[in-house]
Amino acid sequence: MSFLAFQDDEPNYLIDTINQLQMFYHHTYAPLGKFDSHNIFEIQAKDDVMIIADKNLVSPVCEMVKHGSMKDVLRMRKTAMFVLWGIYLNARTTCGLGLLENDTAGLSTVTGETTKKLFLHGINNVPTQIWKNIAFGYISEIPKEFLYTSEDKIVEEETYICDDDLLLLCNEAAMIKLVQLIRTKNVSGIDKFVAFMNWYADNMDVAESVIIYAALVFCNAQNVSKPKSCDSKSYDKIVKGIKNQAWDLTYITQWSTMYHNETDQKKFIFATDDITQKFIIANILPIGHCCENVYAAFKTKSSHKKLDEIFNVKLGDTRIRPFKDKSKEDNINTVRTLISKEQDLLKTMVTA
Repeated sequence: MSFLAFQDDEPNYLIDTINQLQMFYHHTYAPLGKFDSHNIFEIQAKDDVMIIADKNLVSPVCEMVKHGSMKDVLRMRKTAMFVLWGIYLNARTTCGLGLLENDTAGLSTVTGETTKKLFLHGINNVPTQIWKNIAFGYISEIPKEFLYTSEDKIVEEETYICDDDLLLLCNEAAMIKLVQLIRTKNVSGIDKFVAFMNWYADNMDVAESVIIYAALVFCNAQNVSKPKSCDSKSYDKIVKGIKNQAWDLTYITQWSTMYHNETDQKKFIFATDDITQKFIIANILPIGHCCENVYAAFKTKSSHKKLDEIFNVKLGDTRIRPFKDKSKEDNINTVRTLISKEQDLLKTMVTA
């Protein structure tokens, strides 16, 4: 049986390190990725706490249980801290969305099923004390007897495909439009944001994470990454970057739908080590502060006047939601058609 034992001030060191790393977020308990002792006790007392792990934390766990260690010692200790904190909170850690990203995007050499086996082996079969000792720097690798071996591999693999999820498709469409505007010359950041919001509100059920990401990109916020290769001359590279960013936003938007439906005993925590995702979360929490943070991103009075108009007209009480009273199938087909249209426009911009 696995156990977790601390000595002296080790619990305080664990909490201080987790708060410094800011890898775990909850809209009530840790909106800025930081916990206090009262919140920790509350979480530990819940019946069902789930940690939704981003791929940038799932992948290094898989690497460690295959090879025992990582060349990047800091990342290795952060990975161990991630596993350790989930155990400390008595939470279930899931890599579910990561499996879907692996197989759907087709950008990884490791299948979703293999990732699942590796990750669950790390969470369930590597002793907790091993993770703690790596996290605290007492040891530098997982002992060989606890590594994932060929005997653990499965004969038949399940494929995790998510190509008809409305949320993911909407995020992909939004990122295509975002890249079009990024590549548009001689237009101010605020005007690009207004153009994006006009298009987004007319065509999608809006997500705060997408609005904030667009605002951060168009105001040139530091440490916020644009979709990879968005300025490339290669259309294929641009598409890969768009799909990658759509997945990153889907993690956050999916998590937000979960925490909006929490119960007293069921809580959802999101875990990431991606800087851009952290900036997005910092600007959508606390709940209801999204618009205020958009105004803070664009600081001039003229910008605020444009924001007043776009928010009052497009997101006010008279807003007509494009997906209202339509079937899921109709909405998916509508977004697929929109993606095709916007892809053609983007391809024309790239090849011009």
